Amino acid sequence: MTEKNYAQSIAGDLFRMIESAKEQGVGVDKGFRNQAMSSPGMSLTYLFLNKSDLLKVPALPGPVKKQVRRSNALAVIELAGAGGVKQTAGIHLIWSSAKPCSGIESEAEMLDGIQIPGLADFTAQIKSVLRNDAPRTVDQLAPDQAE
Repeated sequence: MTEKNYAQSIAGDLFRMIESAKEQGVGVDKGFRNQAMSSPGMSLTYLFLNKSDLLKVPALPGPVKKQVRRSNALAVIELAGAGGVKQTAGIHLIWSSAKPCSGIESEAEMLDGIQIPGLADFTAQIKSVLRNDAPRTVDQLAPDQAE
């Protein structure tokens, strides 16, 4: 899959998340979350936050602050730490727009707001997690399954 096709795919997914949340009566302009994947070893959640809420995050890096606009989507990767407690391993700004989420009308508008550096960092991290941590999780589960 090319970088452009991948960005289009993510834009489509994010657009469907917004549309689905609106259909469920969620006030999408106030922020919401969509848990895309969850397992004992990891989870992937998309956070949609408005500018004022996102800028309240104390550890937000300066370069990311410059990309924040009225509406934003972040990909959050959490990994199971000691005792199975999930800890945040990565937060990536993958989309931002000057429009409110409720005003986004198409996948093309979503694509215009894709933040390529954040998407690239997210992709690299998720590939690494799946390559390195998923086998470890399977190995940890294997003895239980053998019984």
